[in-house]
Amino acid sequence: MIKNFIFDVDRTLVDSYKVELETLREALRIVMNINYDLEIMNQLTILTTEEFFKKIGIDKNSDTMKAINYHWDRLLKEKTPKLFPEIKKLLEYLKETGCFLGIATSRTKEELEELGELLECIKLFNIVITSDLIKEPKPNPESINIIIDKYALNKKETIYIGDSSSDQIASSRAQIKFGFASWENKNEVLNYDYKFESPKDIYKIISEV
Repeated sequence: MIKNFIFDVDRTLVDSYKVELETLREALRIVMNINYDLEIMNQLTILTTEEFFKKIGIDKNSDTMKAINYHWDRLLKEKTPKLFPEIKKLLEYLKETGCFLGIATSRTKEELEELGELLECIKLFNIVITSDLIKEPKPNPESINIIIDKYALNKKETIYIGDSSSDQIASSRAQIKFGFASWENKNEVLNYDYKFESPKDIYKIISEV
C-alpha cells in the first residue's frame, strides 16, 4: 500500500512548462536578440534554471542575467502557472485519508512563492524541500532522502511522482517507487512503476496492497 506521496512541482502539480518556456524564450530574445530553438529550451525539463543558463553560457552574476531575470519575471507575472485540474482535490483527499505529503522540487523557495495557486495548498504538505535547501539537485536523491530520513518513511510505502527521467533516476537511487505524471507532458519516461494519464489515476494506488 502506498501511504507516502512526494511530488515534483513543475509539470506535475503545476502546468508551468508552456508558460515558462514561452516567457523565458521571449526574455532571451529581448536581451540576447536570439531566438533559441525548442531543442535548447526543452533542457528546462531536466535542468535547474541555474544549470540551464550555465549550459547556454550566461553567468548567473552578470548584467545580462539580471536583464533576463527582469524581463522573465515581468512576463511571468502576466502569465502565472496554474495547478493542473483535479490536483487540489487530489491533495485534499490524500491528506484527509491520512497520507503523508511532501514536495521535492528543483525550484528555489523564491521561485516556489511565485505559484499562487500552489501556495494556497501548501499547508497540506508535511514538508517542502526546494533546491536552495540541498547541495545536489536531481537526479541526485538528496531532496527525497531528506524527507524519507526526517520522517522515517517506509520506502516500500513511498512514491515520488514527477515528469522527467531525472525524477525517475532520483526515485530509483532513493529506492522508492516512481510514478510518471504523463498528463500533458512532452517528456517520454520509459522506466516507471506507475504511469498516470491523469491526476485521477493516483487514487487507484492508495488502497493497492
